[in-house]
Amino acid sequence: MVLADTSMEPVHPPSTSPAPLTSPKSVLAVIWRRYGQLILQVGIGLMIAAALWRLGLELPRLIWGEDRVDAVDLISRHREVEYWFSRQPVYGALPNGDYPPASHVLLWPLLSWMDREAARWFWAGSTLAVLAWLSGLGIRESRATTLWEKLFIALLPFALYPASAGIRVGQLATHVIPPLVAGLLLIDRSRRSWSQDILGAAFVIFALVKPTVSAPFFWLVCFMPGRWRPVVLVSGGYAIAALIATGYQAGNLLTLHADWLAHAGDQLGTRGHASVHTWLEAAGLSEWMLPASLLLMGAMGLWTWLYRRADPWTLMSVAALISRFWTDHQVFDDLLLWIPVIALFRLAKTSPSQPLRLITAILFALNWFALMAPARFLNGAPPISTLAVGGQTILWVGLLVFFMVLAQQELNPPELTHQEKA
Repeated sequence: MVLADTSMEPVHPPSTSPAPLTSPKSVLAVIWRRYGQLILQVGIGLMIAAALWRLGLELPRLIWGEDRVDAVDLISRHREVEYWFSRQPVYGALPNGDYPPASHVLLWPLLSWMDREAARWFWAGSTLAVLAWLSGLGIRESRATTLWEKLFIALLPFALYPASAGIRVGQLATHVIPPLVAGLLLIDRSRRSWSQDILGAAFVIFALVKPTVSAPFFWLVCFMPGRWRPVVLVSGGYAIAALIATGYQAGNLLTLHADWLAHAGDQLGTRGHASVHTWLEAAGLSEWMLPASLLLMGAMGLWTWLYRRADPWTLMSVAALISRFWTDHQVFDDLLLWIPVIALFRLAKTSPSQPLRLITAILFALNWFALMAPARFLNGAPPISTLAVGGQTILWVGLLVFFMVLAQQELNPPELTHQEKA
């Protein structure tokens, strides 16, 4: 019996077939490659349905509604402009007169030449226009490449609950965010062009009509690397608007602003959710609301100066989240979250790090879901409202930490491994 000589059997090289997918990032990557387009199509379908329902419900309420909240903010702003330029007192005389003097001048071209019924029609049309502007900004800035991606991004402003909530009451936030983002990007990319700097500054000045939303972003203008002209243009333009406003009221620049601050301070409260004011009230520290807001605003300024050379979308995302937290905000001001959502999409499309693309994609999906959910969950009865507000707060605080860490990495980028780049 002859035994086979096994020592002469050929030696096969180790198998090079891919290992089973076990890591979450590998599984998710495969799922996206196979079903990404279908997921986008489902999301687009949901957003079309949400946009048609929400716009179809809220636009008629803005134009014709007779409920106490229908067009309530627009009517208040119209009355304040009317009182201001007819030399009637506003601060202390009108219940919601808590906008600074310059805001009335900035609103005058929009609201002074029509009665309230015409203003409701005008506001409906201009709201659709600025949402379309925001949609165009999203398509251009998100780095979306395919038709489905572009359509998904284009639908965001129309489908998210903050836009529809703002439409019904005639809120200013919808009109503030598009020029704010456009102005900051224009100034950042102007390459010292006078015409672009002036146009960008004009956009930012108008956005300051609602400082509770836009004020934290002013730090980005102040500390733009190597630039002095934008801060001079924005500061000077806003100061001119404030000076014009003083010509129509008793008092001077200082006394009118003191009256505004006193009246605005009396309005501090917890009318919204997810802000330092609601957190302080829950802790029984309501008397610290104003100091906490000022402290957070100052911290935003210091942080912006330290990380002023980070990507503009990272800086704007941090400013948007600080703006959302630093004072009272209601559901319509949640449109601020559109800024970090677009920044997340940009990162998911362009980051060289595969783990970072995964993290940003997950954060994008979570925030999209949170902003698509009906706003009634936030304003309803516990425990649903508690869970909704708590979940949003955790998500947004985590998002703020993410972008602050990202800014640090942008200034001191870590060395990527071959696997991270893959």
